[in-house]
Amino acid sequence: MSSAQLVNTVLGQVPVDQLGLVLPHEHLIVDTYDIRRSAEMVLLEPETMVREVELFKAAGGGTLVDQTIYGLHPEPEKLAYISEKTGVHIIAGTGFYWDVYYPEWLHSMSTADITKRLVTHITEGLPGTSIKAGFIGELGTHHREIKPTEKRVLEAAAHAQRETGTPIGTHALFTEIGIDQLNILEVAGADLDITIIGHCDTNRDLNYSRKLLKRGVWIAYDAVGQFDKQSDELRAQSIATLIAEGHLEKILISTDIAARSRLAIHGGNGYAHLITHFLPKLKAAGVSDEQIKTLTEKNPQKILAGKSK
Repeated sequence: MSSAQLVNTVLGQVPVDQLGLVLPHEHLIVDTYDIRRSAEMVLLEPETMVREVELFKAAGGGTLVDQTIYGLHPEPEKLAYISEKTGVHIIAGTGFYWDVYYPEWLHSMSTADITKRLVTHITEGLPGTSIKAGFIGELGTHHREIKPTEKRVLEAAAHAQRETGTPIGTHALFTEIGIDQLNILEVAGADLDITIIGHCDTNRDLNYSRKLLKRGVWIAYDAVGQFDKQSDELRAQSIATLIAEGHLEKILISTDIAARSRLAIHGGNGYAHLITHFLPKLKAAGVSDEQIKTLTEKNPQKILAGKSK
């Protein structure tokens, strides 16, 4: 991979081959209290997150992609602080989460207006900062149907991707809603080589993953460590099966931490969980060291490189 391929991090552009082991779907600073009325998904303290990220680094981690976007209260300057303190690369996302979290003004925006906003975040900086987004997502929808504004956001993301070459990631829980998301993205002109349908491991039917992979899009098993969705042993077996079927180079893995109870300081496994607990389970399921390196380094580096424009 050429070092000429650069990605926007919160501290500036970095060659993708310097990203090391990447968790491509995480949250470091996030706040859902206004919608959920629960403290569980409120992570606002940079010093706490510095300690958590240091544990990830000590386990061998190199980069985190923070997919905290509008509706989840992103704070890119706090991400920059965490990156400076830890030496871990952090890539910030842009976009709008899903309908329940949308600001009222978004519903009156056209696809073109939303596109312009996303492009500005990637090329000039996130609101009030010069920190440029390096990712579009996580773009969500309801898990049974896609609302009109959600459809426009997906279309705008596809247009912004075509303009900037930036990868897209979605939030698709439990059902086969990811196929509906993919249909909208594809019609709108998204480049499936740099598009990810997220949370595929929240749907245990492997045929769902196969349907997506057959279309040429990436899939993310990014709820590793979330045992209310399925066990890590089952995740590992599913990934091993998909690899055996020839899909190694279109799979990403991450832990999607956005909750207090999952932090090490609160007794959870923290961001190191994928390295310390899940990779041994992949090996036990028959995934080789070389294949693990592809899943954790080569694949995320490849998609984060995007497409040059």
